[in-house]
Amino acid sequence: ASSSSSGDRRAKLGGYEFFRSIGSPRYICAPMVDASELPFRLLTKRYGVHMTYTPMMHSRIFSESQDYRDKFLHIDPTDRPLVIQFCSNEPEHLLAAAKCVEDQVDAVDINFGCPQHVARRGRYGAFLQEDWELTANLVKILHENLNIPVFCKIRVFDSLQRTVQYAKMIEAAGCQLLGVHGRTREQKGKNTGLADWEKIKAVKDALSIPVIANGNIRTLDDVKQCMAVTGVDGVMSAEGLLRNPALFSGQDSTPLQQVELALEYLELAKEWEAKTSINWVRNHLWWMFRKTEFTEHTDLRDRLGMLTDTVDDVKDVVVELHRRLKEGLSMEEAQATYHFDAEHATSKRMRKMQRKQEKKEEKRRKREMQESGELSSSTTSSIATSTEEAGKPASG
Repeated sequence: ASSSSSGDRRAKLGGYEFFRSIGSPRYICAPMVDASELPFRLLTKRYGVHMTYTPMMHSRIFSESQDYRDKFLHIDPTDRPLVIQFCSNEPEHLLAAAKCVEDQVDAVDINFGCPQHVARRGRYGAFLQEDWELTANLVKILHENLNIPVFCKIRVFDSLQRTVQYAKMIEAAGCQLLGVHGRTREQKGKNTGLADWEKIKAVKDALSIPVIANGNIRTLDDVKQCMAVTGVDGVMSAEGLLRNPALFSGQDSTPLQQVELALEYLELAKEWEAKTSINWVRNHLWWMFRKTEFTEHTDLRDRLGMLTDTVDDVKDVVVELHRRLKEGLSMEEAQATYHFDAEHATSKRMRKMQRKQEKKEEKRRKREMQESGELSSSTTSSIATSTEEAGKPASG
């Protein structure tokens, strides 16, 4: 085993012994690509979340690229316990990635649950369900070579029996905590449907390690009902938290409270602005407002869509929305004292898009020069990191 890790300072624990050592977390922020970034994780921690997961990381790129690690892995001492999630179908790449970070997190999670098309193309996530030997090898290599525990997150099968067999196989390979999404690989998009808590209960009853439930979690009442039905050790939420980051606190999701939560999130995003994509910030606001506030105040929705530069730009929109809700103003009433230069914003956005296109064209030109032998390998090494970003998974 390697030295100088958190695991060396605290003898490597597993299963319930480890679970208790990190406070027996019941309420968990799920791994979400481009969404469970540090500012959002810190916000959920203020409102009842006990443990958080990073966004899913691509293990090969993570192990090979410092730029990728700097861009997507952001850690704060107050955000513990913290689990990093990887997707992989190569045990050696997975281990190399985990070794890069085992002294900075509490556990490493393997994504066996992603049902998206990008996972099918990359052959990871839920599309490893048929390859039990590879699945076991991915778990085993981490269990045997890391100083911290390995967690896994899965989706269920149509068959309850096969679901339980799959979970037991993963436990036998060395998994120390299992997250179970109660939907099948095919339940996504328009076919999402309800998660099957009975299958989660069957897994919980069959395993001797902590089991975390995922699916059908929108309110604190859902959390309590899920734990009562399944007997699980904790509940994980993704979309529920995106809609209401205060879900686990039991706070109602009123329009005004949502806007105040958004302002709180923006303060955290501002603090970490150098490492937080403005697209992540805007996406969080779409999730928090799309069902209610933006249906009436469409001018603010349009303005948010045009602003892509800074957290302060976005905050101006949310502050104005807060004023309208607090004063009970309609969009028409508010516009009498609020002006937004849409033409200027559109022009600004177009200039930014043009700059991005110019950079893209420059990268394409350099690749063509390299292929024709006009550009040396030493010159192209400087752009290698940017091109490998194309391999970043789209969903966790």
